[in-house]
Amino acid sequence: MRALSWIPVGIVSLVHLVALAADAGIAAAWTQVLLMPALALVLLTLPRDERGPAWPWALGALAASWVGDSLPKAVPGDARFLAMVGGFAVAQVLWIVAFTRVDRGRSPIAWTLLLIAVATALLTVTVPEAGVLAPAVVVYGLLLLAVAWLAAGHGWIGGLGGALFVLSDGLIALGAFRPDLVDWPERDLLVMATYVAAQALLVAVILLTRSPDRTFGRSPLRHPRARLHT
Repeated sequence: MRALSWIPVGIVSLVHLVALAADAGIAAAWTQVLLMPALALVLLTLPRDERGPAWPWALGALAASWVGDSLPKAVPGDARFLAMVGGFAVAQVLWIVAFTRVDRGRSPIAWTLLLIAVATALLTVTVPEAGVLAPAVVVYGLLLLAVAWLAAGHGWIGGLGGALFVLSDGLIALGAFRPDLVDWPERDLLVMATYVAAQALLVAVILLTRSPDRTFGRSPLRHPRARLHT
């Protein structure tokens, strides 16, 4: 059942990325709206005891991400960017809550320093060009940094998910404020491929942290609260 629940995610993601690559705007727009509901099905189709203790927060993060994907299509002009950032800012807050509701290890020092360096570089490049949106960019950047840092405490799956989220949102920020730095044809394709992969990996972390001894990236024998599965 767990494997089957991922099939809709794979199908919708593949169609969306193919539509982007083929420059099929309408198909790409509609499939983007379906990406987060497909991921939500991964959580909702499993029995409650298989979803992980933080699944309601993860579901809320996916719903807020869906707003960030969908609302900009319904609002005009400059409000589109604010609608997107607002939806995803709420999503990042909910991911932060989700990752603090389950047992986690320490994020590697090297990873922490790398995140700080990347976030500092991105903010340095984009904030001066953001104008009145600069405070929103800074707040969102800090939230994204927190999610990536907390996710890394759940092993390499969480670390990779956080890294891909930073890459995806970093490309969006550069495209909005410094398009000269990311002026290449397949940027949107990379943005969406890393975005979907990041969200899927974060959901996987939630599913794998339903008890301390099942936290991904740690051996049950090494965990201080390890116990045999019943």
